[in-house]
Amino acid sequence: MSLGLQRAGCEIIQAYDSWDKAVEVYRRNIGSHVWQADLKDIFRIGPMLAALAPDLIVGGPPCQDFSAAGERVEGERAALTRAFAMLVTIVRPKWFLMENVPLAARSQAWTDARAMLVNAGYGLTESKLDASLYGVPQRRRRLFVIGRLGEQNGFLESALASARSAQPMTIRDMLSNALGDACYFQPRVSGNRGIWSTDGPAPAICRSSKRPIPPNYKPHPADATLVETGAFFTRPYYEGRGVRTLDEPAPAVIRTTRERPRPHYLANPHPADPVPATQAAVLTQEQVSRIQGFPVGWDWSSAPSRDVDQMIANAVPAALAEAIGRVILAREAGESIPGIPGQFGQWLRRRHGFSKLAIRNAKSRLNRARRFLNGRTFADVALELAALESTAAFATLSKGMRSDLRAALRLYREWQSELTERKRTKMKEATAAIDAMAA
Repeated sequence: MSLGLQRAGCEIIQAYDSWDKAVEVYRRNIGSHVWQADLKDIFRIGPMLAALAPDLIVGGPPCQDFSAAGERVEGERAALTRAFAMLVTIVRPKWFLMENVPLAARSQAWTDARAMLVNAGYGLTESKLDASLYGVPQRRRRLFVIGRLGEQNGFLESALASARSAQPMTIRDMLSNALGDACYFQPRVSGNRGIWSTDGPAPAICRSSKRPIPPNYKPHPADATLVETGAFFTRPYYEGRGVRTLDEPAPAVIRTTRERPRPHYLANPHPADPVPATQAAVLTQEQVSRIQGFPVGWDWSSAPSRDVDQMIANAVPAALAEAIGRVILAREAGESIPGIPGQFGQWLRRRHGFSKLAIRNAKSRLNRARRFLNGRTFADVALELAALESTAAFATLSKGMRSDLRAALRLYREWQSELTERKRTKMKEATAAIDAMAA
């Protein structure tokens, strides 16, 4: 996550992890600004973070208590979600970003943490994102919660949706993209590596180093096997599919992803496997690392192989973190504004009798007001209108136009209020129906 946010343009000033092996790998690859610490020690960590005065706090509390691969019993690790919320409310940065598995959204730990964050004044965007639509060759769905002080809930949903690609990234895409963020240097000895990460040192430069990638360049032998086979095996969840083609994303990476097919699977293959598991390539640890977004040449040498597998599985893919970081920074800089759902126009026509032209004008004025506010939305409509009034650009408009922009904001908030009330009513009706059935 730090690597992706750095690429987006964030300056990482401090990092924490309780696992010594993860801390050492971070230090070797990202920087020395990492501490080994237990974030449950609120009285120690809280003042330390407050002294740093960060603009953004980012965290991925442990997911094992919520994960579909676990027992889903909330214990000490789930409590770290509450600890994360406590640290955010102590420090009160302008922004925070939290990652977890989708099932965490239904946990008591997140319910408690969410209440703390909302009470502290944060507007929340809670989105379940598929990494394969954000430059990662892996169908990995995760919950991301982005908070900003004073905002409305859902303030960043349209920006995250706009950042998605139209098609998921596949393993073939990863291989054909020269192994991600990398460059080519002509190998001086046949069989040596020719593709090197831009995040690490390059090989010694020789006269032939600047050649373009030749059509007959042969990739690393492990990749060549993968390309020739055209399919790969990953240990499936429960009864899931084990074999996929290169023209698909990989499934979500877990610690055992690169294990070979077991006798039970070979005897009972999934009916949708494109080829028998015995004919599919078995991924190497380096390939799984790249699928998870680590650059070529990432230094894992300080950790045992089993721990490396766990670190890879625990990670947030760098490309996904980068995409989220760019969305946050664009909104912070006022370079993006929230999108307007199509239902708003339908409501204007139905509720207020607006014509198509009047609907277009209302949307245009709402967008103009949002640009004056640098994309900000406010939990309190009175604060939003006051902020609009205080902008220099708004003061230059005619009296009639100022009135139109205020009216557009009020109409939008009226629609949102009605929408929220309808959702609450439906939820109450559903709860009452469940109670009636139980009775």
